Amino acid sequence: MLEFHGDAICLSGVAGTKLKSDIVGAYYPFWWSITSGGHNADYGYETAIIELHAGTGEIYIKDLDEIILGSAGHALELKSSRLPDTRRLKIVLVEENRECCDHLKNVIGRRWPNIPVDRIEGPWASDISQYVYLLHRSLDDVLPIVKNMRGNAIYFFDPLRSIDWEMVEKVAANRISTFYHTGTEFMIFLFTSDWFLGRDEFVPLPKTPDEADWSPEEYASVQQADSLMGDRTWRQEVLPLASLDEREYALVSSYKYRLRDWFRYVLPLPFNPKGRQLYHLIVCSNYDAGVRMTRQFYSMLTENPAYAPDSSAAYKEFKLLHKELLSGLKGSQRPSAWKTLWQTIRQHEDGVCDVNCSDLIEKAGSAENLRNCMDWLEDRGYITATGGTNLWNEPVKQYVLNWPVLTKKLKVEPPAPFQPISSEQLYQKMTTLRSYGQRGS
Repeated sequence: MLEFHGDAICLSGVAGTKLKSDIVGAYYPFWWSITSGGHNADYGYETAIIELHAGTGEIYIKDLDEIILGSAGHALELKSSRLPDTRRLKIVLVEENRECCDHLKNVIGRRWPNIPVDRIEGPWASDISQYVYLLHRSLDDVLPIVKNMRGNAIYFFDPLRSIDWEMVEKVAANRISTFYHTGTEFMIFLFTSDWFLGRDEFVPLPKTPDEADWSPEEYASVQQADSLMGDRTWRQEVLPLASLDEREYALVSSYKYRLRDWFRYVLPLPFNPKGRQLYHLIVCSNYDAGVRMTRQFYSMLTENPAYAPDSSAAYKEFKLLHKELLSGLKGSQRPSAWKTLWQTIRQHEDGVCDVNCSDLIEKAGSAENLRNCMDWLEDRGYITATGGTNLWNEPVKQYVLNWPVLTKKLKVEPPAPFQPISSEQLYQKMTTLRSYGQRGS
């Protein structure tokens, strides 16, 4: 049963809810300032933020007796406060609950009077709403509406507990019709530690994959996790593990592996609201620069250092091993194989690469030359083919970096895992975050 405080939806848990909302509120301006083209392009590229669980736009934090903006509220604040720069930014608010929709319209009318709230549920084709749309419809009804939306779009899944894998796949299939097609990004909120620590009425997952040892409540939790993952194979990967850290890592890795079906790059951003709690905001993209900027954003608001391996030292080792590639090069020129490899090391999340990566094609000089470079790198063990087929049955070979070989031959270590951001860290950095979002790109 939903509970409201005025127009705000009531949620407990000051640390998790408030921290998550503030992270999203900082990220939306950052994402838009890049994907819109920024100041140099007069913010002229079409963009869209699609909130698939819009709520009311406001959240009442019981523990603080305070009303804050939810993620939909932050999207509307960005749209309204940055006009006319945000003239080509669409905000699509999807909410199946009629009561939430009515409260959301009240919030919009009260907070952002420049948005014609009486028209936001009007005809989709009209722009009289200043590109703000409220869709009180089911997911299946919404998908045909947003399928052909032009420009870059970010979809935010923010469920109260978890999102069914079926829904993730439906939205992805609706927008990504060819091999790792760009222009669509997902943000998915994962209550990672809740699966193992429990919360409110939710019982933690059992510590054994043997169903005979499960309580009825544990069985219900496993079924929810089956829906999250889309199958049962995760059970053997997660449930037998002993420690909380191992189980959390295995759950996120298993979920990330599934998202890789649709997205070349999947970046889980961890944060620690309080105590042993661990949540993840998972960013998914098929565009290397999008994920690279997100990683930089996260490094900026945490104490996690940016990944900066020594290019000069690594290239010195590379030259000694592959002198045959240096023939004909002058001055600062570098072999295409090296440029392809180093770009993947520095800029590709998890060292993922394939011959369709636009940045690698640019480094190699052509798609054909990139294919030759990847064959050469695979032969020398620097990259490893992942095997298997892709969802679109396209003949594209996929690779990942072979870190043991890179460490041995070039003395290059992989990036350190992110350490989760705490609420204290975030609020110390809030002034920096707001100023960064206002600068644009």
